[in-house]
Amino acid sequence: MSSVPVLVKPGSDTYPSGLQDLEERPAVWVLGTLPTKAAVAVVGTRRCTRYGVDLAEGFGQVVARAGWTTVSGLARGIDAAAHRGCLRLSGAAVAVLGSGVDVCYPSENKPIYDEIVVSGGAILSEYAPGTPPDRWRFPARNRLIAALSGAVVVVEAAATGGALITARLAAEMGRPVFVVPGDVDRVTSEGCNRLIRDGAHPVLGPSDLLEELSLVIGPPAPAIDPGHGIPAEGIRIADLPDVWSLTVTQTLIKLGRLELEGKVKRLGDHIVPG
Repeated sequence: MSSVPVLVKPGSDTYPSGLQDLEERPAVWVLGTLPTKAAVAVVGTRRCTRYGVDLAEGFGQVVARAGWTTVSGLARGIDAAAHRGCLRLSGAAVAVLGSGVDVCYPSENKPIYDEIVVSGGAILSEYAPGTPPDRWRFPARNRLIAALSGAVVVVEAAATGGALITARLAAEMGRPVFVVPGDVDRVTSEGCNRLIRDGAHPVLGPSDLLEELSLVIGPPAPAIDPGHGIPAEGIRIADLPDVWSLTVTQTLIKLGRLELEGKVKRLGDHIVPG
């Protein structure tokens, strides 16, 4: 895992396989570790409802529990909620930015940004470090979200916006698109209902999504280890960086979070499952 941005070029062994489907394959900057398991994009509007936030978090959790990777754009609203749900179960996440990987936008999502890297996921962008989040960069990054994923889930979307761009690009690449239906007079459901009218698959909740995804990207991977790789008899804290494939600093951050959540206990220089 890299704690500094690394440029990954087409043709290299670490180049994301999904990006091979793009006509023009960009070199990408990566901060963290790109998961190699199947990935699911969960996207939607920034101006979402509480209902949409709860669904997105539930979808992030079901994807993480199945052992898949959650991909999104780290934007306000649905994107951030999907990442939070995934990270709540210590799942792997990839955030695709419309800025350099060292520029977290919006800044309010910095805790999610940091936890994605600490938890073994990655921040990815085709833009060089230091690139600002100019508005025109975001539609382009949506093609990367679609290409990285085996399926795309749209939770809430207005008649126009980035989620619809992602869904259209995913369909053009042959990725299945799943959409949450909504009230016909609700602004945040207008784009979703149109996608379903045009052939997208309706999905009615997290359990329904798991069943649908199992058919198109394969059965769930082994369940997430609730002990985070820590055996019942415990393990030395000094050995955790190797177990978690993290730097010492990142290990201490993750260890502190697990202690606060009551998932592990510290016994001298050892920890045991909580």
